[in-house]
Amino acid sequence: MNTSHAMRLEQSILQVGLLCALGFAGCYATQSGESRFTPNVFTGDKLVRRYDRPLNIVLPAVRKTLKDAGTLTSEDATRNVLSARINTRHVWVKVEQDAEAEGISRVTYQVRTESSYLVAGRNPDIRLAASLAEDTFKNLVEQENK
Repeated sequence: MNTSHAMRLEQSILQVGLLCALGFAGCYATQSGESRFTPNVFTGDKLVRRYDRPLNIVLPAVRKTLKDAGTLTSEDATRNVLSARINTRHVWVKVEQDAEAEGISRVTYQVRTESSYLVAGRNPDIRLAASLAEDTFKNLVEQENK
């Protein structure tokens, strides 16, 4: 194979790789309703937990959990969505009344990594979401046992 054929083959492989990368990229919606770009659209990024307590008790426990773990960046009181930064992670937590049962709160945790210019980011972090859910439960127990 001569040099020009090898260069054309390399260019073709590069072009196909770029098209695949763009084809698999997409957007995800945050709990507050915003749309954000991500190269990783195939991995789930939400963790849902139900707590056997009303919304007005669960919301302060979630707020405390986020403040203890990082920095609370915003709170949407109409949608009951809290946003936070924990290290390099973006966190959104939505607290709502469970549609299936009265007196039970449904909490959705969503955590994504920070994007960088060198490495594709905005990947889900379900481990941190699970840790936040566990800490929220601990805060609920502490509230009741003061």
